[in-house]
Order: sequence, then structure tokens, then C-alpha cells
Amino acid sequence: MTPSFTDIATFNQDAIDSIVKTNTAVAKGYETMTKYFADLAGKSFEDAVDASKKLAAAKTVIEFVQIQTKIAQESIEVAMEEGKKITELATSITKDVTAPMTERFKVGAAVATKAAKKAA
Repeated sequence: MTPSFTDIATFNQDAIDSIVKTNTAVAKGYETMTKYFADLAGKSFEDAVDASKKLAAAKTVIEFVQIQTKIAQESIEVAMEEGKKITELATSITKDVTAPMTERFKVGAAVATKAAKKAA
């Protein structure tokens, strides 16, 4: 049996719905990442101000170097943590963005497989 106009229209409408869902996920992901980076920038600025105050309060060169070393270690730890969070966030957004189209490809593959079996 060949697909009817209704079948084709439904398939195409589902594809359009998937595109809309994908675009919605992209917009939401962009918003999420933008907010995250804006918050991170604010926190980084505050951390830089705090570090400057601590360094300015040092009374000796040795104390200055100790404070600077501690700040550097903390900065590396924060960078590693933030890198991990960014990776997890990007992975989550990527899954959300690709999910609707992945589902459509599965449906399309099933339709093509079914048609190929009938043709054989």
C-alpha cells in the first residue's frame, strides 16, 4: 500500500514540529549558557576584588607570596570545577537540542525500512 496524502502530511507536520522543538531547545540552551556565563563573570569579578584586597593587606613580601600562592591554587580549583560544570551543561543542552530530530530520524528510518521490505 502506498502512503496516502494524509500519511505524508502527518509525517511532514511531525517533522516541522520537531524543527520547532529543536529551535526552542536551542533558544533555551543559549539563554541558559548566557545566564551561566554572566553569573560566572560576576563571581569572577568579585573574586578578583577579594584577591586584590587580600594582596594589598600583605605586610611582607613573604606574606604576599603566600597569599598569591593560595589565590592561584584556589583559582585553579575553581577553573576545574567550572570547566566540569560547563561541560555538563553543554552536554545536557546538546541532548535536549538533538532529541527531537533524533526521534524523527528513527521514525524516518522505520518508514524507509518498511517501504524497502515491501518493495523487495
